[in-house]
Amino acid sequence: METIFEHNITKDELLNVTGSSRWTREKILELSDSQIDHYTMIYRLYRYRGDYAKAKEYADKIPDTVHKLFETCNHDFAK
Repeated sequence: METIFEHNITKDELLNVTGSSRWTREKILELSDSQIDHYTMIYRLYRYRGDYAKAKEYADKIPDTVHKLFETCNHDFAK
């Protein structure tokens, strides 16, 4: 399963994306086995990095749901 850890995440980025710099790949996989949840974290990682093209690539992998529109990507509509 693809997670944020395959994208060379730093401790600072981990803190920003998850709220803690102590998470490990194994612990995150214990908490969620949904690839959609992991795409959401990867999307947030690339938004934080300012790589909006890569963030969009992962946003496009997330199904169009209320959660995606109003929680995950809502700030994208403010532009």
